[in-house]
Amino acid sequence: MNLKFLLPKKSILSLDIGSYKIKGIVGKIMDSSIIVDDYFAINTPKGAYQDGEMDKDLLYYVLDEELKKRKIRIKDTYLTINNSKTIIREAVIPKVEPEDIEKVISFQIEEYISLNPENFVVQFQVIDYFYDDDIEKINLLLIGMPKEIINNHYRLLKDLGLNPLVLDYQSNSIAKLLSLSTCINGDYPTENLTFAVIDIGYENTKVSIIKNGTIYVSRVIDIGGKYLDQSILNYYEYDDSKLIEIKDNIFNSDISSEESSEYDTVLSLIKGVLTTLNERIEMIFRYYLTRELGYQINMILLCGGNANYNGLDRFYSNYFNIPTVIIESLDNVDFNGNMFEYINSIGALVRR
Repeated sequence: MNLKFLLPKKSILSLDIGSYKIKGIVGKIMDSSIIVDDYFAINTPKGAYQDGEMDKDLLYYVLDEELKKRKIRIKDTYLTINNSKTIIREAVIPKVEPEDIEKVISFQIEEYISLNPENFVVQFQVIDYFYDDDIEKINLLLIGMPKEIINNHYRLLKDLGLNPLVLDYQSNSIAKLLSLSTCINGDYPTENLTFAVIDIGYENTKVSIIKNGTIYVSRVIDIGGKYLDQSILNYYEYDDSKLIEIKDNIFNSDISSEESSEYDTVLSLIKGVLTTLNERIEMIFRYYLTRELGYQINMILLCGGNANYNGLDRFYSNYFNIPTVIIESLDNVDFNGNMFEYINSIGALVRR
C-alpha cells in the first residue's frame, strides 16, 4: 500500500474515554511495528461521561489515581473519542489541488453544517476521485466535532499535567490501524478488501465501512451494551458478575436442562436487541452497496467492549451472510491484551 504514516518514535500515552470504561495504552514504534509497553482499563464513574459531555472533576480523579498507581510519567498524549454530536457528512467538490481542499470546504461549510458551523472543527478525508459529465470531482468525508467538546477534553488532559497532541475520531483510529496492517488474526489479509467494522460500545454502536484505510461510510447507532443489560435486568435480578457470565455464554449451546428455560429467555432477549441493532446496520450496508455498481462488503470485523460474547461472530455471520471475526490480533501490533477492546487507543498512535 502506498500510504505514508507518521509513527511516534518515542512512547506516547493514548487514551480512549468511554461512558463505561476508560482505556489507555503506552506505546511506541520500533522496526515498523507498534509496541504496546503498558495498558490499563478503569471503570468510568457512573454519569461522569455521557456522549462526550463530562464531569471533569470525577474523570480527573480516576485518571490521576490510575496514572500515579501505574507510575506512568509519559506526558505526550493522544486521545480518541466518539459522540453523537459529531457531524459526519459526505461532500463532493470540483477537483482542486490537495492544499486547496480545506479552503473550498471553509467557503462552503454552511452547506454541510447548517447550524452554527463556527462551533465546529471540521476535518476531511478524500474518499475517491471521479468524473461527472467530464468534470473531475472529489468525494470527501467530512468530520465536524464540536469545539466545546474538544476544549473540554483538552482542558482535562492539561489539568492532569499531560501534553495533549492529538484528538482523533474512533472510526479514523481503526481505519489507520487496518491500513497499516496486512493481516488480521493471522489469517485474513487486509489489502483491497472492504471491511464493515462494527464497534459495539456501551452507549452506542459505531459502524464504519473501510477499504485500504479509507472510510467510505461512518455512522453511530444509539444502541449498545447498555440496552442488552437493561433488557435482561428487566426480567432477572443479576449482579454484575452474573450478568457478565451469562452474556459471555449466551450463544453456547452446551446448556444443562435445568438452565434451559432461563437460558432461552435471556437468549431471546439478547437476540431481540441485536436484531433491532442489525436492522439499523443493514440500512447502512444497503446505503453503501447501492451507491455504486460493484461495491461489496467482504468481511465484518467486530470490536468494542461488547464484541466478545462467545459465538457472537457466528451470529453476525449467519445474520448478514458475510464472514465475521472478532479482531484478536494484527500482524504489526505487539500487544498481549484484548485487541478488540483497545483497538481505538492503539490506532490513535498512527498519524498520516
